[in-house]
Amino acid sequence: MDLEAPADAWYVWLAVSIISAAVAGIALGLPTGPPPDTNRAVNTIERTAGSSYDASATYDHDATEIKFDGRTIAMRNEHGTSRASLSYGHVVPVMGHERLENLSEGRPFEAEYEAELDETETNALEVFLEDVEDAYADNSGEWRTADDQLRVRTVSTTPVPTIRASVEAISAGHSTHDVTFAYEANTDTKLTFDIQSEEQDAYIEKTVEATPSRETAPAGPYDFQKNSWLEFPIHVNITAENTELCEETIRADRGSEMVPICESGGETIDVSDETVETHGYVNRNRESESYYVTLVTV
Repeated sequence: MDLEAPADAWYVWLAVSIISAAVAGIALGLPTGPPPDTNRAVNTIERTAGSSYDASATYDHDATEIKFDGRTIAMRNEHGTSRASLSYGHVVPVMGHERLENLSEGRPFEAEYEAELDETETNALEVFLEDVEDAYADNSGEWRTADDQLRVRTVSTTPVPTIRASVEAISAGHSTHDVTFAYEANTDTKLTFDIQSEEQDAYIEKTVEATPSRETAPAGPYDFQKNSWLEFPIHVNITAENTELCEETIRADRGSEMVPICESGGETIDVSDETVETHGYVNRNRESESYYVTLVTV
């Protein structure tokens, strides 16, 4: 009985081994799971970005890196890369910018920018937009390491320029020749002070170009109309860019002190559309006169 293998049997064995190894290699190279679901991430963002008021949402994902490039979002992990585009809305990725990250996690705008809101020489909206612009430039078009949750929040803020004003009318009995206006502003605007005597046909009209500052503006002789003095009581009206801010009547017993007029601040002055035109990711709600930006962290 011949038990010797054919001379070419080892070739067959070698060929089978090579084919098996190749098949195993292909199997090992196939992904063992799906790539991240970018469409679900986009849907989460758009539900929030479609709101003009404060809104937030989260999406748990399995991406290791995420890239925002305009309206396109790409997500990848060890299983592959997927992409999707926003149909509407424009988000700002804010990774690495602490104040904006805090906002995206729910901290109120008034708390995060409290110092700027309290400082009359600083416009909090402008500081916020500068921060947003920096974050957008830093994070757009670059792969960023992601944790397991995408957080998105639309931050709505009403950037109300504030005016605080006082009037001092040095009393000499029942009349005054000496009137000084004091004001604080956190924006550029034209302020007009009108003072009308209730007892005589005399008034003062003084206009100043206010800047973010704290200033005093005495009324000179040329500001007095009809007479060079005013009799108490005097009625004070202050406007900014033709928008009436506040009014007050000052009587003789208060003429020798600074009388607050726009004491509380927060009077609304129209804000230019330039803010929206120069930042594509900034939107304006004309009904509430607020601005809103959609922030996202990963």
